[in-house]
Amino acid sequence: MINRAAILLGLSLIASTCLGAGNPSIGRMQVALWPEYDDPGILVIYDGRFENVSQFPIKTSFLVPKGAIINDACSLSHEGQHFCQLYTVKKTEEFDQVEVYLPYPNFYLSFHFTAFDIADENRAFSYRIRSNHAIERLEVDIQQPLRSSEFHLSPTGGELKISNNENHYYYAYDDLEPGDETAFNIDYVKRDNKPSVDIKYSRMTGPKVFSSPYETQRKVRTFVYLLFASGLGGVLLLLLWMFRARLFHRGAPNEGDNV
Repeated sequence: MINRAAILLGLSLIASTCLGAGNPSIGRMQVALWPEYDDPGILVIYDGRFENVSQFPIKTSFLVPKGAIINDACSLSHEGQHFCQLYTVKKTEEFDQVEVYLPYPNFYLSFHFTAFDIADENRAFSYRIRSNHAIERLEVDIQQPLRSSEFHLSPTGGELKISNNENHYYYAYDDLEPGDETAFNIDYVKRDNKPSVDIKYSRMTGPKVFSSPYETQRKVRTFVYLLFASGLGGVLLLLLWMFRARLFHRGAPNEGDNV
């Protein structure tokens, strides 16, 4: 009887752990929403930390706009190192769902999406933040593009901060449940197609709700790709040389044939 009770207790603990791991909650999530920052699209960054530390590593997902181009899907170590992960994108009716494995509770997801035609100087778009997880505190930073005018935000009430001639509008929300949605409508006038910064993935300055060595990540990734490409090229050259040597050996006349 005691053994049966112990088994039932163990099974209940395992079940509760699995359920908790399936839908962990986020303590703090910071969202950067920067239109035309480093390219003609909108740069978005999700940066936060899950509360259920003991449940990690986990596999979870984040909702992004349909057709978004993922730049990085990373888990951050306790020392702040970015460990970019493999991810899959699942198409749903309203959003794309980015599924990723996180070894640590800190996460970092960045992506771009296209929301308007830059040929039109009157630019407007809407953005919806919907989470699969409960969020204790959500902080949103919306940056006005440089050289833009008549910048309007809805909802109003964002706290304006100016740094390096850049306007940032900050919003904060508490105690969001899974599936809750926070929407923003943005419109402005911009008479050129140039982004706010000249170099893609340059080091971001000014007020920001995240910390990411984007340029370092880009250089490391480029180095890895070049290293892989050079190694693959070397292998192909070796195989080609062996193939040609084999053909030459087959085509060469034997000494006995000349006697």
